Amino acid sequence: MKRYIEFSFYLPFFDLIDDTDEVFNLEEIMRQLDIGFNKMELYNQYLSYGEGPHRAGKGDMFVFFKKDDKDSFILIDLFNDFTDQQNMVKLGVRCEIKYDKQIRNILYNIHSGAEIKSKTKESHDDLLKLEISSEDYPKEIRYGDRKYIKNIYYDAF
Repeated sequence: MKRYIEFSFYLPFFDLIDDTDEVFNLEEIMRQLDIGFNKMELYNQYLSYGEGPHRAGKGDMFVFFKKDDKDSFILIDLFNDFTDQQNMVKLGVRCEIKYDKQIRNILYNIHSGAEIKSKTKESHDDLLKLEISSEDYPKEIRYGDRKYIKNIYYDAF
């Protein structure tokens, strides 16, 4: 039997970080999983990539681990796809099954509060765990004649 469950979806960065309810929900996930990171540092990092068309093809992935369980984490992928016009970011959560109901409810609140969002993916197949493998980074992303190098940072702030 699998011990971990993973959830992920895309939503606008500013819905996740600026909306009072979503910030509260993100903080609640952090509290439930005993994960700490500075939301203002994440905000500043996101803004550092630029604005408008100049930020297309920029952004990195940030992973924040539970203090006593490196298999549980929050993933926030700030990469701005070359065709993205909504400032979409990926929010991923991997946690032990015993947190399933609490985390699912909190993520539902974040998801339902987002104006624009993707479908929620749920898995027991370690997809997020594979996605954060440091062997895959830095990752070169190409779009036409443009390219960007996407990095991954663990417990960065």
